[in-house]
Amino acid sequence: MDEFVVRLNGKPKEYVDRFIEKGYFNTKSEIIRLGIMELASKYKIDEPSYEEVTLVNKAIKKEMNKIKTNKTKVHSQEEFLNLFPHLKKVKL
Repeated sequence: MDEFVVRLNGKPKEYVDRFIEKGYFNTKSEIIRLGIMELASKYKIDEPSYEEVTLVNKAIKKEMNKIKTNKTKVHSQEEFLNLFPHLKKVKL
């Protein structure tokens, strides 16, 4: 785990103090972690790349072609759960 020091002044420091005073967070670290996660979401850091999406789409087309040409069997949900009974416990 990496550690680093963050120095805050003015409004950012006031906000951190108020978040803790109001009980929204227990520590400054929690606030910083959530802030980073919110920024990652806002700027779509975890979004798949164009190349990843392209590869997934190619794989889907290939599998759909197998289904259309009867080169692979398609199972209903009931058939699938009979093949893999341990998955009946999992909520879908």
